[in-house]
Amino acid sequence: MKDILQKAAQIKLVIFDVDGVLTNGSLFFGDDGQEYKAFHSRDGHGMKMLRASGVEVGIITGRTSQVV
Repeated sequence: MKDILQKAAQIKLVIFDVDGVLTNGSLFFGDDGQEYKAFHSRDGHGMKMLRASGVEVGIITGRTSQVV
C-alpha cells in the first residue's frame, strides 16, 4: 500500500476526455441551437478534490463546443 501511495503522490496532472467519459454522451440543444452537455456533479467534485490536493486537471474533447 505504501508503494501505491508513493506513486500516486508523484501524479501532477490528470487529463480527462469529456465525451462519453465525464458525460453519458447525450447532447442537448437550446432554442438558439447552442449545444449543451450534462455533467454529473460527482465528476466536478472529484476534479475539485484533485485540484485541492495539488494535481492539475485538464479536459479534452473531439467536438467543437463553447461549454468545453
